[in-house]
Amino acid sequence: MVNGQTNLFDDVLKTDETFVIVVQGVYEKDGQIIKKILREYPSLDSIAMHRLFEHLKDTYLNEPFDEHMVFYDITVYTNEDYAADHIFAHTKRHKGAHHWTHTSK
Repeated sequence: MVNGQTNLFDDVLKTDETFVIVVQGVYEKDGQIIKKILREYPSLDSIAMHRLFEHLKDTYLNEPFDEHMVFYDITVYTNEDYAADHIFAHTKRHKGAHHWTHTSK
């Protein structure tokens, strides 16, 4: 738990829910924010999504930052849709930080 926030996965899910995890590098260059998709994992069931989400957080916790990179972003979407209203979980690791910030749905 981070800063008193609840578990990201407390929501009640449908049993056939599918997920996509997208890992992005977010850069700032000349005052512009640029997002670059680093990895994409579609068609995950709930168990695979939870395991992969934790694995990715562990992996990218120590990953070095590219030049101009501001943060890593891991977003879990439901229903295979990248729309904002389908965000299930979202976490960021800012440059210089050694922890993930969590934003629940």
